Amino acid sequence: MGCHLVSTAVLLAAWNGSAYLPALLDSLCAQTDPDFTVIMQDDGSTDGTPGLLQETAGRDSRFVFGAEQGQHLGAAGNFLSLVRQAEADYILLCDQDDVWEPEKIALLKQEMLSLESRYGANTPLLVHSDCSLIDESGELIGESFFRRQGWDPAAVTLPRLLVQNNVTGCTLIMNEALRKLVASHAKAKELFMHDWFIALTAAAFGHISFVDRPLTRYRQHGDNTIGASTQPLLIRAFSALRNGKAAKRRILLTYTHTAVFKKLYGDELPAPAQKTVDDYLATRHMWKIRRVLAVRRMDCVMQSPVTRLGQILFG
Repeated sequence: MGCHLVSTAVLLAAWNGSAYLPALLDSLCAQTDPDFTVIMQDDGSTDGTPGLLQETAGRDSRFVFGAEQGQHLGAAGNFLSLVRQAEADYILLCDQDDVWEPEKIALLKQEMLSLESRYGANTPLLVHSDCSLIDESGELIGESFFRRQGWDPAAVTLPRLLVQNNVTGCTLIMNEALRKLVASHAKAKELFMHDWFIALTAAAFGHISFVDRPLTRYRQHGDNTIGASTQPLLIRAFSALRNGKAAKRRILLTYTHTAVFKKLYGDELPAPAQKTVDDYLATRHMWKIRRVLAVRRMDCVMQSPVTRLGQILFG
């Protein structure tokens, strides 16, 4: 099946984004693969965002509004609302302040087609990519988000993702099988970040692939919910190791999030995933040395040497 025959939906959750939306919308219109629909949903903005979305919908029929347009659902709630509404072969999530490279949709769909040829379209599948970093004015400040964060592209197994997510929502594409799982189980009020939950779902029920190219210009500014650090990795490493309380909170979050993941899927988790989740949760109540050894034996280890050291010292 060629890419031009595939139904694709881009989910754009917007809120007070008028400063950056024009660049994002222009980049969507400039995609080399034009066969997609953008479902836009404003989250109750008080700036010019609704007008910009309306203007775009008026000049390009590919841009339509979601059923909960104008309601205030929160960032995760807005995205999950769109995920529940969308019915397409492939789904991409879109942040209002980024810029997409022209070949982004085409390359992600190409990799997804390759995955489906190996595992079948009924298997929950996710593809994500690297991204570059830009500042508020759009100037390049980093060529690779993965290198800046010290992330490991291979860390997409369930044990690795339980302790540290490396799937950024604005870089992913998921197939319909994965969308259905997320739509029927995710609850915005219980999630730390929706993209982490999507990644765990893909790892537990199916497969994840990485495209080692920066296909999104990830804008860094004061309103980012979660963004990239502007400090060099080595400086961040020393800072993190000095702040034991923050490291302990970060590790505690992995247990909390894993427990939520288990609760939301319950008995529907495949047996191997259920065992991995249960085994990791059990390590929380072990003595220190035993816990460190058990976590490493399970491969529930963080991605960079520094975060792995922090996991040993503060976990």
